[in-house]
Amino acid sequence: MLGLISFLTITPFASSDELGAVLPLEWVGSKGMFVGILVSILTTEILRLFLQKKWVIKLPDGTPPAVATSFAAIIPGFVTMTIMILIRNIFRLTPLGTFHQLIYQVISMPIRSFGTSFIGALFTVMSISLLWSVGINSGGMVNSILRPFWLENQAANAQALNMGQKPPFIITEQFFDMIWMGGVGATLSLSFVMMLFLKSKQNKALGRLSIAPGFFNINEPVLFGVPIILNPIMLIPFNIAPIVMLIIQYSAMAVGLVARPTGVIIPWTTPPILSGFFMTGSISGAIIQVLNLVVAGLIYLPFIIFIDRQVKREE
Repeated sequence: MLGLISFLTITPFASSDELGAVLPLEWVGSKGMFVGILVSILTTEILRLFLQKKWVIKLPDGTPPAVATSFAAIIPGFVTMTIMILIRNIFRLTPLGTFHQLIYQVISMPIRSFGTSFIGALFTVMSISLLWSVGINSGGMVNSILRPFWLENQAANAQALNMGQKPPFIITEQFFDMIWMGGVGATLSLSFVMMLFLKSKQNKALGRLSIAPGFFNINEPVLFGVPIILNPIMLIPFNIAPIVMLIIQYSAMAVGLVARPTGVIIPWTTPPILSGFFMTGSISGAIIQVLNLVVAGLIYLPFIIFIDRQVKREE
């Protein structure tokens, strides 16, 4: 509660002819998310410091815990609100106008410019794949850093479509969801390859078993069943395939062959091809996913055949 109040306090009101003073939508939406994170951390640390140092109102023994706790929050709450009001009023006297604008220009814009560029997208895919290569579930780690900027792009794309214009941004979270078909490493292609082209009983059975969860972007059966994790042979296509798919998909969207993400958010478990259609609002989104599935399958094929020959000999 204190974090939410602090965020609303540091956010200056804007004037509206019809409603009077209102909270500006841009700063309580995706553009203000970074400030919300910083304010939440600061507020929590102030409260923790005051409680640890016992700089709180102490009531006599026997006071109900709920009452004692509420009184203990008065002093740190007052200090926190004073700090937030001072920050807001100080920035009103500067050319920036708001603390939000400072954070957006100094921190958010540089990260957003890089993170939502083609090079930034490459680094995003590479970092997720490399961390998964050693068994670290990296999607949440990487996405949590860049998601505020992806959300901003998604909102801009949706607004442009509502105005009858072309979506201005290619890189959104849905752009990456279209690549991770079957999960990280686009392993749905690998499941099909295992089922259709391999000869060992073990790997053919694993391919059949992994297709159903793979359609819903769950690929632990393949990651730990082949295995891919910590396997120096399979980690080569596991890291290369998503990069090639990203290059194909980004290039197709950049030249206009494939529609860009509309900003619509759908569950990450939505099956591939359907997800491409829903995310772009066009059949071209589904077609590019089919193409990428084939490309990823061709990349995985020689490596999994090499592994399969070893398994076949053991059988």
